[in-house]
Amino acid sequence: MAKTYEEKLIHYATAPRASAGKITQIVNGAFVDYWVGKLRGKFVKIGDEFKFNNKQDAINLARRYREDCKQEAIKKSLI
Repeated sequence: MAKTYEEKLIHYATAPRASAGKITQIVNGAFVDYWVGKLRGKFVKIGDEFKFNNKQDAINLARRYREDCKQEAIKKSLI
């Protein structure tokens, strides 16, 4: 069942913790590992920014995403 935008907003705004996971991409013929932020097991991004060279930057992005969702949910009186 598809969730509405508001349901997704609440889902991510109330995520208990931010985490990070690794992805591997081929860049100029070589495998390169990147860290990406995650909330509730799903990768999150803000604009074009989503992959980082270190884990802490990826976690910080996920926290920022969660905070943005929380602020928008509060503004819409959803939480």
